[in-house]
Amino acid sequence: MLKIGICGYGTVGQSFIEHLRVHSDKIKSNISEEYEISLIADRSIDKKEHDKDIAVTKDAMEMALNPAIDIIIELMGGIDIPYKLITSAIKNKKHVVTANKALIAEHGDEIFQLAEKYNVYFGFEASVAGAIPIIQTLTNNMSNENITSVTGIINGTCNYILDQMSSNSLEFSDALNEAKKLGYAEADPTFDINGMDAAHKISILASLIYKVKSPLKNTHIEGIENITTMDIEFSRELGYSIKHVGITSKVNNLIQCRVHPVLVHKDNILSQVLGVMNALLVTGDKFGTSMLYGNGAGGDATASAVVANLVEAINFSCNRDMRNKSIFKNSGSHSYDVMKNDDIISPFYLRIYALDISGVMAEITNILAKEDISIEAVTQHEPTDSDSPIPIVMITNNVSGSSINKSINKIELLAHVEGKVHAIRVLKTDDK
Repeated sequence: MLKIGICGYGTVGQSFIEHLRVHSDKIKSNISEEYEISLIADRSIDKKEHDKDIAVTKDAMEMALNPAIDIIIELMGGIDIPYKLITSAIKNKKHVVTANKALIAEHGDEIFQLAEKYNVYFGFEASVAGAIPIIQTLTNNMSNENITSVTGIINGTCNYILDQMSSNSLEFSDALNEAKKLGYAEADPTFDINGMDAAHKISILASLIYKVKSPLKNTHIEGIENITTMDIEFSRELGYSIKHVGITSKVNNLIQCRVHPVLVHKDNILSQVLGVMNALLVTGDKFGTSMLYGNGAGGDATASAVVANLVEAINFSCNRDMRNKSIFKNSGSHSYDVMKNDDIISPFYLRIYALDISGVMAEITNILAKEDISIEAVTQHEPTDSDSPIPIVMITNNVSGSSINKSINKIELLAHVEGKVHAIRVLKTDDK
């Protein structure tokens, strides 16, 4: 009988226990040894309802040292304590399952090496895209393929906010408050809206696909704080929607690893991913492009991925399913530089505020032309009064980030241009 310990008894922890209870027969049909939940660690366990037959503790580190515990499920969040817990647990030959994306992005290289050294199972499917089996797909189903890129909507909070701004014409702050009310955003949603959550996830995928050490420190990160309803409306007029995506790809000896808003053409399937849903487009040189779509967050979705890892961990402990070992083989063995954002080429959306004076557009286009930037589409609305600047919105041809930044700096110096020029990349066709 394998003994399971749970560290963290919040939304996901409670959903995990309920999943085990409801689907007990199904789970048992897929494993080679019996199990039981024997210990729960949670700092506020005395304030939460739980099965009285399960022992409890407020000290998570007790779990790592308890010789009776075989498998640890880490659902606490944060980095410091989970890092100490997991590294100690692995050194004590305990199998580990976690949903902690920040921990994997920051310390995955070390943890992967420890898991291989001590021959233990380490599962982290729930760390990226919730119930979508993206890690299983990349490391097992597609392990013999040459993955050229992954592009995806991997933060449900951002996707919900942008969707509400588009479908209900809400301002950013109102859409964020709505997300909080519905439980789609944390009380402190900073890591979601500033892009850090997505950066953790895309760096994990990049490290797995390309066998590199975590590229998090070199990942380009932008959030959605500067997206306005005007951007949403103008994008729609031009045939696009705005999405927040993570992108990793490899070209020659360089990889891309970036998260930021993009304009997605209405014909691209990612434009149809609404609400809190996640979707990832995986492209390989043999199979083309496949899409994985589903619930990327929430207690039930995350718990489903954790249960899947638990089943693998039980079978691993009995030498029945050893596929997990292949994830860590050659982990971090390759070394590729991360392409600088300024060097990445794509079309751009530009939003410029200019006074309604003859010749302003010519000044702007002349500056762009000097950087060999042409305009593919342009739109502008009438000013609300004669003294108000007018918003000019344009989509450029393919151009490097450095060229667009040089042009922006010059445009902002024009006498009849007011404020900052806002730029958003347009998702290229070959990024599908």
